[in-house]
Amino acid sequence: MKTLKTSLKLGLFLASALVFTSCEMDYNLAGNGPGGGGPGGRGKPGGGETVAGNNLSFPVIWAEGTDLTLREPPVGYDIDDVVTGGTWWYVWGVDPIDPAYPIYSCLPIVGADPCYLSATPIPPIDSVYKAWVQKDVRNFWQASDVNALEPVEVDVVDWGDNLESVDWYLTSKVRTEMGLYDNAPVEAPYRQYAMRHVSGWGTDELHGLQTTLEDEVVYGPGTQATVYTEHARLTIQKITSETPELTWNPETHLWTGDVLPPVVNKPVWEEGDGPTFFNAEVNIKGKIIFGYNWDVKRANDGVGVYRITFSFDETYPGGTALNTFFTESTILEGAEVIPTEDEGGPTAVIDVENNLTYIDITILGNKGGGKGGKGN
Repeated sequence: MKTLKTSLKLGLFLASALVFTSCEMDYNLAGNGPGGGGPGGRGKPGGGETVAGNNLSFPVIWAEGTDLTLREPPVGYDIDDVVTGGTWWYVWGVDPIDPAYPIYSCLPIVGADPCYLSATPIPPIDSVYKAWVQKDVRNFWQASDVNALEPVEVDVVDWGDNLESVDWYLTSKVRTEMGLYDNAPVEAPYRQYAMRHVSGWGTDELHGLQTTLEDEVVYGPGTQATVYTEHARLTIQKITSETPELTWNPETHLWTGDVLPPVVNKPVWEEGDGPTFFNAEVNIKGKIIFGYNWDVKRANDGVGVYRITFSFDETYPGGTALNTFFTESTILEGAEVIPTEDEGGPTAVIDVENNLTYIDITILGNKGGGKGGKGN
């Protein structure tokens, strides 16, 4: 059983599921009304002039006690309060999985009829919710964040799905994401807030806290938390054989054997903020994930198979001792299941002995030709 020291009140909340699935169109009605009603009051649509960071919606465990800076609550409110005073959208139907799926949402216009009434078909009223958007200083909430008192054994590893679903080239910028998850103790579920996809994809993607039309908060199940560790490291090396023999060197944090020197080798503890660094952040969904934008054009060894390795440094200058571990019971989630020989595609692996996980992806030639070369 995992023992945790909580920095938030923990409670049992029931998840709320949406059942409306019959809409067939992506309905987005743009419009801007006046600003929100202020912290704690009933918010109004539109506005959102004041930008803030993302609120934490999904619980997190600080594996070694080192945390990230999270948003502070507005003056007069506590860390476990929900403040809905800013911008919100109507949302309904089923949350989209990827850009091929429609987004059922609309931004209300002050003084007008509810915009979802213009959708075809009109959604049932019991399937319509509000989504209070991220990055609005007048909207605030924070899921549980806890310090681990015992070793953290990672239960689930989640590599970013785009590594499998997209073809990558020498001119690509590969978004490399990683999520580590730890299951909650049965007797102490975490506080988790339900989120809804509001609009956009990628750089303009927007999500928000789900509430009923009467502003009652919808909670998530609280059965998992992400794991943050400042010991994390990302390494990318090109493999030089179709049947490689590779050995992991924990001192250099590199594979040796049928592999070239790294084009990327970055630990979280020595880097800063921004897309060129390997770091962790609260993303637009309110979840802490590790991420790195690999600019293949600037850092490559030509076409071929590259191994992307996520490992842990045992120690680092001025830091803590490692407290995060993969075990035999750690599983790969979703798209990270190793494909069969007939299916092809990238393969993800958990290497318990070396306390790491890796995925092999193929970099193709430029769409316009060219061989590429290693960048700085």
